[in-house]
Amino acid sequence: MIRRVLLSVVLFACIGFRARAQGTPGAPVVVQLRDAGPGSGPQILAAALAAPHDVVAPASSRYTVPVDATHPRTVIVLGRTTYVEGTVHGDLIVVGGDLYMHPGGKIDGRAIAMGGGVYESMLAHTGGVLAFRDFTYDVSPIAGGYSLSYHELSAPTPAAPMFSLPGIQGLQIPSYDRTNGLSLPVAVLLTPPHTPFEIEPRLTYRSQLGRLDPSVAVGALLDRRTTARLDVGRGTFTNDAWIWSNLVNSGEYLLLGDDARNYYRATRAQAIVTRRWETAESLLEPYVGARLERATSVRPGANPSGGPWALLNRHDHDDVLRFNPAIDPGTIGSFLAGAQWTLTSDGITARARLDEEVGLFSPRAGGDTRGRSGFAQTTFDGSIAFPTFGTQRLRLEAHGVLTGGTAPRQRYAYVGGPGTIPTLDLLERGGDKLVYFDARYDIPIEQVVIPLVGSPIITLREILAGATTSGFPSLAQAMGGRLSAGFAYFELLVDPVNRHVFKGVGISLAR
Repeated sequence: MIRRVLLSVVLFACIGFRARAQGTPGAPVVVQLRDAGPGSGPQILAAALAAPHDVVAPASSRYTVPVDATHPRTVIVLGRTTYVEGTVHGDLIVVGGDLYMHPGGKIDGRAIAMGGGVYESMLAHTGGVLAFRDFTYDVSPIAGGYSLSYHELSAPTPAAPMFSLPGIQGLQIPSYDRTNGLSLPVAVLLTPPHTPFEIEPRLTYRSQLGRLDPSVAVGALLDRRTTARLDVGRGTFTNDAWIWSNLVNSGEYLLLGDDARNYYRATRAQAIVTRRWETAESLLEPYVGARLERATSVRPGANPSGGPWALLNRHDHDDVLRFNPAIDPGTIGSFLAGAQWTLTSDGITARARLDEEVGLFSPRAGGDTRGRSGFAQTTFDGSIAFPTFGTQRLRLEAHGVLTGGTAPRQRYAYVGGPGTIPTLDLLERGGDKLVYFDARYDIPIEQVVIPLVGSPIITLREILAGATTSGFPSLAQAMGGRLSAGFAYFELLVDPVNRHVFKGVGISLAR
């Protein structure tokens, strides 16, 4: 246990150092709007400074929101060209620089540039775009922060390049798991001039499988609110990515051999059209589309002889050697529809996503599988967090899967273990019907302040979860508490029915 604690702390201290080294927001920085200037742009900036926000200080280097980074509120960047490849829950405002959305980047609020341009990507997501090219702000240091003074401009900013290398010279953030080993993607981004299209060809090397998976994504901005996207390629897929992000799942596997996902291989073509409606506080994005997928099972099987290297638990059949449940090899043609909704208002942060797939499964010729069958599967994922008394907060998270008809096993979802309900074994329960509910009440210990970390937090937690292939899932329960400080936490949970006890440590980037 001590080794697991130390290893977790070392890994995520390194991640935290990497983030702080490039200027991740979070440190208290005072921004004084000395001369706001006239118009709606300065009003937006003044409102953002009056609300909860984080500040990225000026520097000569560019600022990047990296893949798998998530900022929980509005971010204001001063005097730096900004690239978004991760997630911002709120607005992202760049003062005195350009803002570039890269494929996979997500801003729940608005992408705003003052004194520069906002360069959208059809393969990214924003809740709205505003570019004020006619003014900027002069940034001057003051005690504890910076002052901003309005400055009119007239010169235009340059257009987006036709050819670029997203990430680090085309190299995307890698991932690491028990099926693929190291997945190393390399991509280029093509933006043909005078067209609404963006094209991203990609090759992903998977070390454990010895495969090079090709894929291509094509995006088009049909109008200011409507986007279309086509994805075609070969890859490794999972229905369990909602549990942990790629970064957390990779770190857990590398250190402890824990992989909170089951996988299958498929060649897939998918087309989606998305429409966007936004208000000052909310965003609604419905979509429709279609998918054609031909899938097969993937290693490790029932009796694996080995797997990708992990520091601990290399020979444990519940960790590195845990098998992937077999799927039903064949082809699925399906219609897709759904919507995503986000809300940020008066300290309340809420999100909800509903996905519907109506499909027809055709088994592989000659395979020992079920016959042709139709199914309809609904997947819900959502959360809400809001203040209660003082700095205390209540957070609720839910994930659910409901299926009608006979779904192939590549549409099963799983719960159990760290990331969902730790009093069950890792992904112990699965099926085409799933329920997960997690309630947390956060109580900051404000009387204690740890340097560079802040106040520790006591969290009271209640979890209900289950999955099955028939009827309503039988729900397991876990209740207890967590003590967290910075990245690390210690947790104690008990199943009151069978008295199973879970004691463990983890990182605050994960559930």
